[in-house]
Amino acid sequence: MNAGVTVKTGQAGHVNQGSGTVVVGVDGSFQARSALKWAADEAGRRGSTLRILCAEIADPAHLPPWFDPKTSDVTGCQAIVDDAEGLVATGHPSVFATAEVMDWPAAVALTEASGAADLLVVGSRGSGPFQELLLGSVSDQCIQYAHCPVVVVHTDADGPPLLGAPPRIVVGVDGSLASTRSLRWALEEAQLRAASVSGVFAWEYPPVPELVEPIQGYEVVALDVVDAAIEYAERFAPQVPFVASARLGDPVTVLLGESRDADLLVMGASGHGSFRNSLLGSVAHQCVRHANSDVVVVRSKEGVRSGFFLREFEVSR
Repeated sequence: MNAGVTVKTGQAGHVNQGSGTVVVGVDGSFQARSALKWAADEAGRRGSTLRILCAEIADPAHLPPWFDPKTSDVTGCQAIVDDAEGLVATGHPSVFATAEVMDWPAAVALTEASGAADLLVVGSRGSGPFQELLLGSVSDQCIQYAHCPVVVVHTDADGPPLLGAPPRIVVGVDGSLASTRSLRWALEEAQLRAASVSGVFAWEYPPVPELVEPIQGYEVVALDVVDAAIEYAERFAPQVPFVASARLGDPVTVLLGESRDADLLVMGASGHGSFRNSLLGSVAHQCVRHANSDVVVVRSKEGVRSGFFLREFEVSR
């Protein structure tokens, strides 16, 4: 099934938020450098302060080339944040940045800092002898417990730019309030980037459909979710080019495929959806681990409201 594809054309514009804070975690690794550049670019777009954090560890695996522990009067972690601050000053002179070492575990430091942030940015890999386990724990905890949207950066900060490809953001929608926040975040980000947005509802038939409800009912709900997303986008950001579609298939596979050539994949930290298999809570973790694009998992400081998401969500600036 490839249902409910509807296109709304428009001309993306720019907004200037001019406030707020973007937090980024660094550890001296190549992946952290990519996260730092992404965060600095985003802070520049938003006019936000960039807060650079490094968790204190005894022997950092990645130190700046200029750092000599034998002659320096600062720790390795302090050298890492000093180096990061210098990179931002050189590459993004208009961005105001602060840098500090936190005497807490990385996940604790970052989630705590997210309470006063608009965005938390981390790299796709960490450092240390148990690299995969360490990063999996840190990124998973940030996704689960952060108080703001979390960005997991997969792209190479030093890689060549994509030529001829207009900016594009893919957002997962599933009929929940969590996905409404994701759609709103994607539309706002599209205005900052002059990008288009593609809303995708990925779903599967239940294992024993005759025990639940007729198959046609699922197809109708899929079209309802798509139509509601289009209605919301038209009301909230009519200037942003938008397309929405329903895709039959494993949600992780569908979303990763749709976002392969996108700048961002955006989804909610949790959702309920109309279909049990479309829960974005579990899908988000899998997409974060396997995506080629950068992934944004949207969390909100606001309380959860009940009801079907888009038609009950108040559109306000």
